[in-house]
Amino acid sequence: MIKNSNGKIDVSLLEIQRPLPVNIIEEYNHKNAIKEIHNIFNKLMDNYFYQVAYQEFLKYTINEDLEFVIVEDPSLHIRTVNSNNVILKNDISFKRFNKYDYRKSIDLCEMLLKRVKDAFDNLDEFERFIIKNFEYDNPREYVDESLYYEMHIHKDKYYVSKKSAYIKMAIQLGLMVDTQIDSLIINELKRQIGKNIVTIGK
Repeated sequence: MIKNSNGKIDVSLLEIQRPLPVNIIEEYNHKNAIKEIHNIFNKLMDNYFYQVAYQEFLKYTINEDLEFVIVEDPSLHIRTVNSNNVILKNDISFKRFNKYDYRKSIDLCEMLLKRVKDAFDNLDEFERFIIKNFEYDNPREYVDESLYYEMHIHKDKYYVSKKSAYIKMAIQLGLMVDTQIDSLIINELKRQIGKNIVTIGK
């Protein structure tokens, strides 16, 4: 990662490595993915401020090396079931939990933070920068237009990477499951209805 004289990332040298193929991106609603990831980062902030006695282990930073840094809690053991009898497995969908669930469960707060870190770490360099810029930096250093201009890339290539970043994170956090299931159900219903339509000839 190359930085400028101010210690900031030189965005013109960021690599676009392995964005999702366009045909896979088109299978998902990227606007929904952006909304869900934005909500997740809001939950991380709410968890931090609400759990006053536990803030040390709920604080995170995304540094200029695009590393998602957290303080590891030595006492955290991911349990199969939390105090509300909600199953906490690696394939959990955090979409089902609201801020009140997190306020009742430190385990859930920590698990969300660790899962977000893992999902972020699995993104490519440019995808991580996109998430950092739009979900972490305050104020944002770039808007879409200034970012693809600084990178000297066509806007279509830029938007593929941006959609890829959000969709990859959302998939890893299980946030797209309901959307996919709904889509499958709708397609199956259409198929069944199509099979049962009877055309009456004249």
